[in-house]
Amino acid sequence: MTTTTVTLPTAPTVTLWYYLEVKDGGIIQTYPGTAFEKRRKHVPHDIKVNDMRPARDEFTIDKCGFQLVNHKSAVKDFGNEEHTKEVWYPEVKSLIKKVTGANDVHIISHMTRQATTADSQEDAKDKKDTDFVTLNNPARFVHVDQSYRGAEQLLFLNLPEEEAERRLKKRWAIVNVWAPINKPVKRDPLAFCDFRTIDENDFRTVVANLPPRGKGEYGNVSKNLSHKARAEYSSNGETSARYEVTNLAHNPGQKWYYASDMTPEEAWVFKIFDSKTDGRARCAVHSSFPYKDQPERGEPRTSVEIRTFVFWDDEEST
Repeated sequence: MTTTTVTLPTAPTVTLWYYLEVKDGGIIQTYPGTAFEKRRKHVPHDIKVNDMRPARDEFTIDKCGFQLVNHKSAVKDFGNEEHTKEVWYPEVKSLIKKVTGANDVHIISHMTRQATTADSQEDAKDKKDTDFVTLNNPARFVHVDQSYRGAEQLLFLNLPEEEAERRLKKRWAIVNVWAPINKPVKRDPLAFCDFRTIDENDFRTVVANLPPRGKGEYGNVSKNLSHKARAEYSSNGETSARYEVTNLAHNPGQKWYYASDMTPEEAWVFKIFDSKTDGRARCAVHSSFPYKDQPERGEPRTSVEIRTFVFWDDEEST
């Protein structure tokens, strides 16, 4: 697939943090939500991140893995879990169906982020590696939430085994929606790598060991685990799930994009996985990044993100 030929404004050069290879001290396992994760080392690269707004229509979820959409939520308080589930979850289902043409959307979980990276690292400073960090900051490293194999692992971690097996026979995907809360994005915007510019040989697999259910920001896996899902479990004194995630090694051919001055009336819809292998984008590698002039501390970016399974009844799985 070819990349867009639309002329974009001169892109700012920012720092993105890529996978540190094992031979250089990198890791193959991590523990989301812990102090260990906040201390993890990555490789910084200066990258030009293009503002996609002048060519917005060129960037669709099937072409490049991500899509900017207009959406103003009726949610009044994203800090209210029940209100969010009652109002935002149906909104998200309708939005994803409209963008993807899918028949069914199953909500996995959602989280809000309302802390700076510096605040989160300060929270982790005096904690042991295994301790949980209470402040949830923008994810500032290049990644996809699940690898292709990890997507299937997540499916079996959240659905009954019989249903998961049935869903695998048709096209399915994991699609996230990300949106600012309450105010425009003035720091730590979200950036995406155009799937058309990615060499999958640069993917690096890391095993994410999740906390026990109900502990930490990632401890929200379904209680009703299938036999296959239990086989993917690890134990650190308590039952805790694990799945594979994708990190990325740097390649100068990669092209990155963001949307300037994003507002709460907009949202990103992007793929974590798509079972379809007909040449369309299968995932969206992403990361937040700091503007060159933004202070380490200050008023944090506030955002909400939801993770969903997406199913098509009338399309083959590959």
